[in-house]
Amino acid sequence: MNQTLINVILGVAILALIVFRMSRERKFGMKTLWVWPGVMVALVALDIWITGVSSPLDIVYMFLALIAGTALGWYQGIHSTIRVDKAASATYVKASPFGMALFVVALAFRFGARYMSGSFSSSSYSGEQMSPAVALTSAITLAFAVGLFVGLRLYVKRKYDG
Repeated sequence: MNQTLINVILGVAILALIVFRMSRERKFGMKTLWVWPGVMVALVALDIWITGVSSPLDIVYMFLALIAGTALGWYQGIHSTIRVDKAASATYVKASPFGMALFVVALAFRFGARYMSGSFSSSSYSGEQMSPAVALTSAITLAFAVGLFVGLRLYVKRKYDG
């Protein structure tokens, strides 16, 4: 088997696992609601700092990706079933098929953007450094992914408070 086929099979298996987990009801504790997004923001900031993406225009692109991801995460929350349990200080979220489709489309967009920028080819790396286009694409798509997490949690928090 060649490497591309192995990557595709592995990607499909991981995607199937993610969709399976999303189809089940997940508990979001209100006290720990922002822990995972906080960790994600820290990891993305570290990745951006290490890869050296820092021009003002690059930061604008990443900010716009974060806003777009947050909007899509909010939209995913709108299409999810949310059950509030004030006594347990928690919410239970079950993604609808539409919400899962939004997530899959966002993930496909991320991989498509990385593929179009050439980040999967060995020529995109010189030594141990990524090319600037690949680093920027990776940073933008990571900011978008963080926005998805933040947007969903903002919507869940709004439902809990409302």
